[in-house]
Amino acid sequence: MKQLSVFILSLLFIKVSGQPENRWQPDSVYQNNKVMKIYAFLNSKNDLSEMIEFDSVGHKIRSVKYSASYNKRTRKNKRIDRISYFKYDSQMKLIQIIDSVSYNVNNTYFYYDTNGMLINTKRFEGTFDTPSSETYYYTNPYRSTTTRRNDSSIITYNKTKEYDKDFYVNKFYGYYLEAKLKTILVVNKGDTLKGQYSDYSDMQRFEDTEQIKNVFNSKGQLVSSKVKSVFMNDRELSYKLTYKYYANGLLMSIEGYIPEFFRYEFYK
Repeated sequence: MKQLSVFILSLLFIKVSGQPENRWQPDSVYQNNKVMKIYAFLNSKNDLSEMIEFDSVGHKIRSVKYSASYNKRTRKNKRIDRISYFKYDSQMKLIQIIDSVSYNVNNTYFYYDTNGMLINTKRFEGTFDTPSSETYYYTNPYRSTTTRRNDSSIITYNKTKEYDKDFYVNKFYGYYLEAKLKTILVVNKGDTLKGQYSDYSDMQRFEDTEQIKNVFNSKGQLVSSKVKSVFMNDRELSYKLTYKYYANGLLMSIEGYIPEFFRYEFYK
């Protein structure tokens, strides 16, 4: 179950648009290397995007997500977008993530079957007493399905992911709904102005599909991924990712789309 916890965190909190799906490694890799902190840099080796802390036995305890930066000016003005804390039960299974975003505190809860296998997560935003999203996990093959609903309980997001080695994403498919953008004319002091608004009573459905062909080396490390996605119904994107590692087996960089780099601190 420790391996699953790393995967779940990447699913729920650290997905950046256009960023590779498979940017983390199994828990055992971090534990065996006595990792204390991971620093992830997006776009360049100077643009810190995330910092993750572990306790001395390899459990994730805190993560900090930073705002995006694109140049020297935005880099100087980087801010903290999210701080997350991780809670475990007496058997050290992840049971809750407390997620601070701006002035809101969100909570994600993890549920297991009698064999200790993760079967469900529920995310609650702010003070709402109904989950904003839920994810269910299945086996044979291992896959996860995430749904979100609006205030009227209409599903506005439904996407499924499938995996290689029960960990690395190799397929992604589903849909989401967005309010249609409509034009309105407003007369102000004799002048007619044109504006736009989102009509939430008229939702448009968009289909998303992503195929990822992962290649592994003899050590089981992911070394390349060919990605082909069709999004917003008919827009296509294809690219290849290359993964490089340090001598100790920890991920060093992901190159080929939006470059990402990793540095580590260790317990002695």
